[in-house]
Amino acid sequence: MRQPVQQRSIDKRAELVAAAARVFAEKGFYRTTVEDITTLAGVGRGAFYHYFNEGKSDAATAVVTEGFTMDAAVPMLPRIQSVVDASIALATLTPVVPVVKAAARLATEQDHPAFYGHLIRLYIPQVTQLIEQAKEFGELQQGVDPVLTAEAWVMLYSGTDQHARLDYHRLPQKIAAANAVMVRGIVTAETALQLDMSVERGDFLVRQSRWAEEYVQGLEAAASATGTDLS
Repeated sequence: MRQPVQQRSIDKRAELVAAAARVFAEKGFYRTTVEDITTLAGVGRGAFYHYFNEGKSDAATAVVTEGFTMDAAVPMLPRIQSVVDASIALATLTPVVPVVKAAARLATEQDHPAFYGHLIRLYIPQVTQLIEQAKEFGELQQGVDPVLTAEAWVMLYSGTDQHARLDYHRLPQKIAAANAVMVRGIVTAETALQLDMSVERGDFLVRQSRWAEEYVQGLEAAASATGTDLS
């Protein structure tokens, strides 16, 4: 059965975003051309500009918007677990799923204000809210400021992500270590005993998320390229 026109349009735009993500993840914004994206997607320039009027800038914005997610930050007890989960899930996704990887790269390109710092702007308010709730639940040490802590935690994540890019498959391990340092400085001893700070937590969360299919496909592609057995 032929798809309705609206669904075909949605699918075509999704294909273009996926192609743009792959190119941006490899080349960054400024070295990517519209032709790079249309060639990979197998469409003409007219089709590309039909969906992205402002060209690759619109496509990059779509990639950044799609790629950053706090799906894993569902309310948990202790509430600090929600922050840990959001960071380790994102760190697990980033090296494997092209649109998330591209979003991370684009959001750190300082010359483009439309999406530079998007991760920081998106995450700090949400992390602040979770840490404020943790304070209300008595999970934090005396004197911990939720606003300053949220900013420091998100900035720590961003810096760790950039530092890990030459060896990106180790990002989950690096973020897990950074989370452990952060948590030790802010939570009570009782709270710390209840937290799952493991790297494996990220894999578990991602496999339950909307990214599960793309994540597994990415793992399989990487394993095929390196001859690794996933079984």
